Amino acid sequence: MTNLSESTSNIVENIACRIAERCSGRITPNHIIPYLPVSLGLVRDCLDEMVDGTSVQVETKDNIRQYEFAAYREKPEEKSLLIVPVCVACDKDPVMDMGNLLCSSCMMILRQELNDLAEKTGWPAQAVYEHDILYHASGKSGSVHAEDIAGSSRYTLRSVRKKLNRLTLDHFARQELDSDAGVMKYSFPQIEYPRYQYKKNMETIRSYPASIMEEVQVKVVKILFSLGLMLLCMLLLAFWGMPFPMLVLLFIATGPIMAFKIWRHKDSLEED
Repeated sequence: MTNLSESTSNIVENIACRIAERCSGRITPNHIIPYLPVSLGLVRDCLDEMVDGTSVQVETKDNIRQYEFAAYREKPEEKSLLIVPVCVACDKDPVMDMGNLLCSSCMMILRQELNDLAEKTGWPAQAVYEHDILYHASGKSGSVHAEDIAGSSRYTLRSVRKKLNRLTLDHFARQELDSDAGVMKYSFPQIEYPRYQYKKNMETIRSYPASIMEEVQVKVVKILFSLGLMLLCMLLLAFWGMPFPMLVLLFIATGPIMAFKIWRHKDSLEED
């Protein structure tokens, strides 16, 4: 059962129908992500409510949860980004700018509910990394390795692996062994996710308090990594003859300053 209201569920369903019509009737929760600042879990719950076994069916194929809309099976596929002149929710007011699917009033209603829901479920903690991974994966054709995502995102390789495994378990991605490289690779449904859409979605998601949980984890990892690197440098300097007490005093003086700067630093979307 979805946690969203009737009006917000209607927004997700209307977008799902528009996209399904352009995808020969078959979509995944991933297809909705570029258009809304929500988590994959919220989208999946809404799509599950649409399933009736006849007009809308669901199946897990190649580990990806897919929804088929019978009315659009024979429609030709269109791969371009969905652009509409009027709001998909109220169907009367114009959208704010290119790439938006909602008018300003409908977007305000959506953001208010998402804010209330964030305090109850903490969905932004998942959404912030889901959008990050799907955006970076969308720019790469075929399967990707964890290194491909980590090399262009703000997350460490270890963190990216955990998040990719989570997406696989939730049936938003497929994992398979790359026999040539001897490592795991991941496949996602092909989606269009322009950078301006990504930046807009991430700015909205990061405005919710629950997204801070993910930010804290990233900063703690950065601080521990930096302190570990400093300790390694100290050991090397001590090995080369520098007085150890002096090195300890240097670490005590500079370590907290560096940690404080990392903690206070705010990542901008231009850095992602």
